[in-house]
Amino acid sequence: MTDIYVDIHKTQINGVVKCFPDDWERAMNALLSHELKRYVKLDSAVQDSLHGFYLKKHINLTVGKQSIKLKFSGTVTGPDEVYLLFEGPMEMPVDAYKKDWMVSHSLLADIYPSQENIIILHCNGQKYTSSCRAGNNYKFNHSF
Repeated sequence: MTDIYVDIHKTQINGVVKCFPDDWERAMNALLSHELKRYVKLDSAVQDSLHGFYLKKHINLTVGKQSIKLKFSGTVTGPDEVYLLFEGPMEMPVDAYKKDWMVSHSLLADIYPSQENIIILHCNGQKYTSSCRAGNNYKFNHSF
């Protein structure tokens, strides 16, 4: 599940991806398979670098024709979930963020072909929920 928040007051987009630790570890081990390394043996800085690379490859946001430059901002690990945090600047006028969202989200789909990513867009007190899966090429469009 992924929550994407449009923070009009801070002119920033914040997001959090929540996934199961075993799914996440399997994805990271797949990325490392050519290096013969194990994810759990990496130090936290190397893990975060890997997280940022994977997130950037699999989550893309576009509003209108403007791509949002997402930046990985950290990982929080709980007992039952891994939280991947990301953010991006709002570089257009605020009203531009009310329409023409294109979300592309294929995280974990390279490991689990039947992966379905639930996305909740939060904007100005409204929210919209959809999913990215093989049936829609891991993409959806929305306007608030």
